[in-house]
Amino acid sequence: MSVHEGVKFLQISDSHLFNNAGKQLLGVDTEASLRAVVDLACKEENVTGILATGDLSQDGSMESYQQFNDIVKSLGAPVYWIPGNHDNSDYFYHPENFPLSSRSVIEAGNWRILLLDSAIPGEESGHLSTSELEYIGKHARDDERHTLLVLHHQPIPCGSAWLDNMTLDNSDDFLQLIERKASIRAVLNGHIHQARQQEIAGVSFISTPSTCFQFTPDTEEFSLDTRMPGYRRLMLMTDGSIDTEVVRLKNYDLNLEPAVMGY
Repeated sequence: MSVHEGVKFLQISDSHLFNNAGKQLLGVDTEASLRAVVDLACKEENVTGILATGDLSQDGSMESYQQFNDIVKSLGAPVYWIPGNHDNSDYFYHPENFPLSSRSVIEAGNWRILLLDSAIPGEESGHLSTSELEYIGKHARDDERHTLLVLHHQPIPCGSAWLDNMTLDNSDDFLQLIERKASIRAVLNGHIHQARQQEIAGVSFISTPSTCFQFTPDTEEFSLDTRMPGYRRLMLMTDGSIDTEVVRLKNYDLNLEPAVMGY
């Protein structure tokens, strides 16, 4: 595929790092699994940017974000992040001394990418404030550019009842806004540790696996999947379509604790 047909971004999500490298979550060394995923992603060529879709950290510590930055910089592309429910979202607005890029409207090819904050401090579910909805309204202009919206929480149900109790709580407002904006072609989220893609009224809703442990799709209660960590490749095409694929590790020993019922 010619690079002139589109621009390539990689989605990396839900790494759940700690202030101390080597610490485990559900049996998984989250720092080691992120390194393995990034090593795999280093085979990608002509990458325009990395979209890190929340829960980069498990404890919100500056040390965990420095670890994340040190690992992903080997990809040789700008890293853009949004906060998840485990992150310290203050860094999204006050990036002084923070290792990752500050909030910006990304323009690449004929695409515009908007980074959104759906995190509610202390809560697992998400919400887009009035100012965030206004941010979309202002920047998702119906001009020559296609728009990709990026947030942490899923705006539509993913089919797992326990995860859908932690969805975007004002998704109706969000979806109604999308309907009014013809330039919006896709919505990208993290949070659910699953790869899903669904199209609604011409808009693609896309999620990606975690770089550590995965959640079993379509379950009523918390359940860990045995599928491998990975990342998502997105080719944002000039015609507004998206060519996308999930790339996973193979033969990686997660040391997963399947009997654990939460985290």
